[in-house]
Amino acid sequence: MMFSQSQEQQNSAPSSVNRSEMTRMAVQWAQKYYAKAAAHSPRTSNHFFLENHAVDVTEFDQDRSRTVAELTKNLGLLGTLAWNKVGSILGIEWNRYPVNKLRSDDTDKLIEDVSNLYHQALEVFAQYEYPFRLSVSLGKEAVKLRRKYSQTEPLMLVLLQLQFHYIGRMLLEWMSMKERTVFFLYFKTLEDYLYSPLGEVNDLAAQHLSDSPALIAVQQLLPILTTIANQVYHKVQDLNTGHRSISGNVKNHILEYSSTRDIELFQIYLCWCVLENSLRPIQRELFPMCVILYPRLHISWKLVQDMLDAMSEEFEKRLLPQNFAVFSPYLQVLAEIFSNQVVQTV
Repeated sequence: MMFSQSQEQQNSAPSSVNRSEMTRMAVQWAQKYYAKAAAHSPRTSNHFFLENHAVDVTEFDQDRSRTVAELTKNLGLLGTLAWNKVGSILGIEWNRYPVNKLRSDDTDKLIEDVSNLYHQALEVFAQYEYPFRLSVSLGKEAVKLRRKYSQTEPLMLVLLQLQFHYIGRMLLEWMSMKERTVFFLYFKTLEDYLYSPLGEVNDLAAQHLSDSPALIAVQQLLPILTTIANQVYHKVQDLNTGHRSISGNVKNHILEYSSTRDIELFQIYLCWCVLENSLRPIQRELFPMCVILYPRLHISWKLVQDMLDAMSEEFEKRLLPQNFAVFSPYLQVLAEIFSNQVVQTV
């Protein structure tokens, strides 16, 4: 969704407008967006299988080079299979999708871009490099790719992320358990760049003075993102013991992985909003992506609401009062636009 200059001015920071008026405008916008987007919510029964283990990534594996050669050769096929999986998740028949203004050339390029990223990741994997080396060798490329597909509409960013996810899933399933536990670390490193707007946060942080309240608040939050995410997940789990998503029960380790990743994602978007002094990141990317994906993944809006409540509690408990005050208006906006007033009203 693109915003005109007047809209972006309306979406400026809490410091420049009355907080209740900002929230009211955000809710009105979210209601309109949700009403348009929530009409289609196909159901599927796919399952994910991602495991994280402590491993020695430098341990020699005589089969690794053979596996990498096979996977590299079959990346084209895996890209096509993953794209079909993406279509089934979103309920899209690709041969009819041009009606929805998604050109075949665009989708072919997206598949190619993701496959190329994995090709380079496999080369690093084959060379026994540490996963964090991807931050140096491929981090900028992943950020560039994310920005490229976030410039048009939220759906393109969703397609990029799902395509990356399912190719990664297929690569992992092709590997032996030993190889899988190692390559997952490479997968996770790249996923962090493609899923979250870390590039935007880093760039904006560099533009702030060292005594900027926004920068100081973000600097306190970033090191404890994962700690907060884990605490929030367990609180939400206790409140929703019977909930089942496309990945299974809320206690399922796969859902725990994806849920904690999403909670981290929400926090990074809050950092982006604070540093940009704007609601634009939420309105342009976060909310539309959630509306597209969550119904199709069987993630209930109550789960999201409980997550936001728990996250606000953790922020207040763990951040200095002056830093919590910086995030508080944006936390309030998130609570309002994901409330029953919006997401259960079509």
